[in-house]
Amino acid sequence: MSYQDDKRELLKLKQGLIEESETIQEEKRETAELHGWKKVSNFFYHYKWHVIVAAFFIAVASFFIYDLVKKEHGDIRVLVVTKDGEIAGPMVYKTKDIELAFEKYCPDFDDNGYVHVETYNIDLSENVQPEYMLSATAKLSGELTIGEAQMYIMDTMAFQAVTEDGDTSNFVNLEELYPDNPQIDGIYYKLSGSEFAYMANYVEACPEDLFIVIRSTTEAVNKEKSEIARKKALEVFDNIVNGNMAGWQDDDGRVYGIYDEGETELVPTI
Repeated sequence: MSYQDDKRELLKLKQGLIEESETIQEEKRETAELHGWKKVSNFFYHYKWHVIVAAFFIAVASFFIYDLVKKEHGDIRVLVVTKDGEIAGPMVYKTKDIELAFEKYCPDFDDNGYVHVETYNIDLSENVQPEYMLSATAKLSGELTIGEAQMYIMDTMAFQAVTEDGDTSNFVNLEELYPDNPQIDGIYYKLSGSEFAYMANYVEACPEDLFIVIRSTTEAVNKEKSEIARKKALEVFDNIVNGNMAGWQDDDGRVYGIYDEGETELVPTI
């Protein structure tokens, strides 16, 4: 068949006048099927950065979860989570004072004669380097998975980041428990102007947008432990609201043991 005949046949195919040609055969490109190591190598070649990033995140998260499970625990655990850059920056220097303030209200839950509140600072702001942001996110994810921290100190931006756009349904309505407390609005206990801020040496510098919240539900793997942690958090918070001191403080600022009401008077160090 001549070139002109082929051309006419091709034109008929394009116009849909015929479905197939006896003279013009379509060449089908065969795709080689990969097996074994070649298949794995080809996948890694195309998706290696996805794999590396995912593996790094899983490794960091696994490390934090393992560390949280295996480490020796305090009487309760509190997370200080901030995202507002103006609050998050100075918070790294105030976390210890906040921890010591919590210990003044915390009973010796484990009966070891020593009161310790584990207080972890998690900075979600844009102040930090990307690597630190990744580790902070992994640490927060690990804490939510373990569920031993049921009391949080947060700013509004952090609260919106941790919850679904500020959803308050998973937190205790503190106003129902303490309707006459001026520091409480719904689920929030405002730190600025509170006795707790005074105990934490945080009177002048304490920002307005900083508050305590307590979870009412949990997504943790061990719901029983989370429930116990929540009851402890509520007991410590009740001491904060009512001004009940639960320990005595040594010269180094560390609080030990418990005491009966009226036996010892605590004086904050300012």
